[in-house]
Amino acid sequence: MLALIDMDIVCYRCAASAENDDVGIAIYRQNELLDQILEMTGATAYKAYLSGQKNFRKQIYPEYKANRKQPKPIHLDNCRDYAMQEQNAELAPIGLEADDALGINQTKDTVICSLDKDLLQIPGQHYSWEISGKGWKKPHTFREITEIEGLKLFYEQCLKGDRTDNIRGIEKIGDKKANSILKPYTTELEMFNVVRDMYGNDEEFLMNANCLWILRDENETFTERFAKLQK
Repeated sequence: MLALIDMDIVCYRCAASAENDDVGIAIYRQNELLDQILEMTGATAYKAYLSGQKNFRKQIYPEYKANRKQPKPIHLDNCRDYAMQEQNAELAPIGLEADDALGINQTKDTVICSLDKDLLQIPGQHYSWEISGKGWKKPHTFREITEIEGLKLFYEQCLKGDRTDNIRGIEKIGDKKANSILKPYTTELEMFNVVRDMYGNDEEFLMNANCLWILRDENETFTERFAKLQK
């Protein structure tokens, strides 16, 4: 089993956890978390990915993630450098995010390791490690996502948007309503047609969908998929 690791989240969380400590604490926790992920998944090898500077989504929608204005953890750059120099992490292909690299490399023999629920639109095996805070704990989870489950999550996101990434969906549609709208449908074409009709504006639909769609193929954005589906 090959573990595909979302190193963006690993580095960020370990850096944030050591905000008031020496950088060595952040690095120690980063090593510890990587070891824990490999042990829990039973992976015999791993590939870890980081997002680079450029992002094709910001060319489509300049306000993509523009709402993220809080300061980054002070040790984040050190954690990213350590990941690349000592943990064999690599940058996603130019213009893509780490999520895209994970989606492109997911196969029947890999497991995506992340806390990002957006990645559940990618079919296959998924692992989320345990996280906790004051008075609460979220246990680690394993999930097997089918193709149609992943597509339904994506089209639900198109309907409701994604506040974390500053993407507006259709007004007055939240989690429950998006799920209810798409629940009767069992094929991608059905879901595509319903969502497209509800937008009533292909330009806006394509902009949002391209920002939300995690690539499965480096050469196919949602624009290419859109062209195939409307034929």
